[in-house]
Amino acid sequence: MRPDLTALRDQIRAIETQDRPTLACLPTGALGLDQALGGGLALGGVTELVPAAFMDEAANLHFALACLAGALKQRPGDLVVIEDASRGHNSWGRLYGPGLQKLGLCAGRILIVRAPDVKSFHACLEDAARTIGLAGILAMAGPKAGFGLAGARRVQLAAEQAHSLVLLVQGLRTPAFAPARARLVVASRPCRPVALGTALPGLGPPAWRLQLERTRHGARPQSFDLEYDDATHSLYQPATLADRSSEPHYRFG
Repeated sequence: MRPDLTALRDQIRAIETQDRPTLACLPTGALGLDQALGGGLALGGVTELVPAAFMDEAANLHFALACLAGALKQRPGDLVVIEDASRGHNSWGRLYGPGLQKLGLCAGRILIVRAPDVKSFHACLEDAARTIGLAGILAMAGPKAGFGLAGARRVQLAAEQAHSLVLLVQGLRTPAFAPARARLVVASRPCRPVALGTALPGLGPPAWRLQLERTRHGARPQSFDLEYDDATHSLYQPATLADRSSEPHYRFG
């Protein structure tokens, strides 16, 4: 890389971090992820969640809800869910009450706002990010609900002033949220089978593979395999699977 470009990048990084207070964070329970994020999900900033592929959009939302279940357990206040009406609910359906309960999300602490258009979606998110005392904010953006730089900056500043926890769940084709504190790419991962005492095994805990694409404090890109504990409402990194190279392999046909 050219020395002048390297020097310019160092100057920009110094300006971004100069006199910037250390942000509080909300631990997720997954130690490796929390360490890479600087302590956990930023309180006072936007964390951007992006699906790895179209079929991972549901897993992306599932992961966000799992994170917010932990937030409701650790923080007072309510959860505000802001839906962009243009997301296309016919593809993945709507939020399901029993499913939210299974994750540990109390329906009595959730306020759902369905924005009829992109302008309203942006305004609702900015107002919610500025509101003090919320446990968390979940914004679900469709492909046309991306923020321009000025609008994204306003949301980020509002979150910083109110110390808000904001998770922005993007669609696959939604433009990136430039000032986000962190950007995570989420993919579904097969559940581990669990023994039920029957001939067929049951499904294990929900599982995801995360790629930490970037953070504002400069952590290197890295990936994590995570699962969710319904009992404690927290994420964790499962133990490394045993080496199965010596197991017999079977061929059919």
